[in-house]
Amino acid sequence: MNKHSTSQPSTWAPTRQAAPAPVSRPAGTFRFSDRFIKTTTTVLITVMLVSIAAGFIIGPLSDNVAGDAGDALGIAAGALIIGGLVIPLLLAAVLGGEAIRGGAGFIGFFLIVGMFATVAGSTELGQELLGPVWTPWAYGGGIALMVLAGGSFWIVGWIARVPMWLQAPFQGSPRVIVRGSSENPADVVIPNELDEQHR
Repeated sequence: MNKHSTSQPSTWAPTRQAAPAPVSRPAGTFRFSDRFIKTTTTVLITVMLVSIAAGFIIGPLSDNVAGDAGDALGIAAGALIIGGLVIPLLLAAVLGGEAIRGGAGFIGFFLIVGMFATVAGSTELGQELLGPVWTPWAYGGGIALMVLAGGSFWIVGWIARVPMWLQAPFQGSPRVIVRGSSENPADVVIPNELDEQHR
């Protein structure tokens, strides 16, 4: 009796390569490079100063122009001043949050919203626009948003392990380094793991 050998058909499946592991960001660094942060800061400050200066130049000129042209110049001057202040601050705050952690830009957005809501609720012009009902809500809500956003920045920054410090709003004032290190002898560095790694 003849035995016929039956061969099983060979099965071939393509090997699936594992996806490369995401590159972890070194501790003590931001998501954006120092060059990008400095360049963006310089651009935003320049746009702010140029826009506000142009608004203050065009504003007085509108008083000397009669009719609709004068009104248009006045509106343009106001738009340049307000837009030149709001847009760079908003972009800086959003990019600052994104530099700490991806998706944290909304914290900067709410920080600026709270800032302008507080200003609107505490100035005569803002109170006239908001009215007696919404003025206290804008003022109190703005302060609450700023406090919440400021605390959220610290929480996200602590989780992301980025450099963090406290500094008075004066040019050249010393810093209190909460996380990170400093080569400036005027700064006060609180012992932390990033400072130990830097050494």
